[in-house]
Amino acid sequence: MGMSKTEVNLKRLLVTAPQQQNQEKLIHYVATLRELLEQLAKERNPDGLPRISKAKVNEYAENIEVVAAKLAVPTSDVHTPKEPEGEISSSGTPKAEGSVNSASEGLRRRFGVHSNNEEKSRDTIDSDQSSAAVKLDDAARIHIEKHRKLQEDLTDEMVVLARQLKECSLMMNQSIKNTEKILDSTEKAVEHSLASTGHATSRAMVVYSRSFKTTCL
Repeated sequence: MGMSKTEVNLKRLLVTAPQQQNQEKLIHYVATLRELLEQLAKERNPDGLPRISKAKVNEYAENIEVVAAKLAVPTSDVHTPKEPEGEISSSGTPKAEGSVNSASEGLRRRFGVHSNNEEKSRDTIDSDQSSAAVKLDDAARIHIEKHRKLQEDLTDEMVVLARQLKECSLMMNQSIKNTEKILDSTEKAVEHSLASTGHATSRAMVVYSRSFKTTCL
């Protein structure tokens, strides 16, 4: 025996609800989940037995409470501690004692210029790679956001359909009850009519019999 529409909607919503970040929508989802579970627990198969076992009902109830627990845990802002700014020394490299000859200074300057060029080249490469990564991240973020929005819209639509299904089910149950009352009333009216007809027929037979006897005499 396959699952009913109520159970299918319940399982789908249990999968989608934990991913919901909007607290108002999450409250609505939890309320819908509990309504669907209540309706599912009342459903019966053609033999009059519960459609799902008590253990399955308890399992669904535990899953719903796990989702509801997210409502009790507020999302706190994460504050990143500021790193202490390091003090920049105004002085350069320590001065060596004694005089420094011009050849050493020239060699040191050439080495410094070469090092600066290498650092600038590395900075340029790192900057280009960072820009490419940022562009890729933005594209991925846009795609994920579109997918999340689509999933939320589908979930909202499923919640509305589930509520409409519940309302239709309630209307159908009320209609069945009204039909049963009408059938009971009709059955009683037919029984009364048959009883009256039988009584009238009996009296007619008695009158006919008496008339026949009188005619024969």
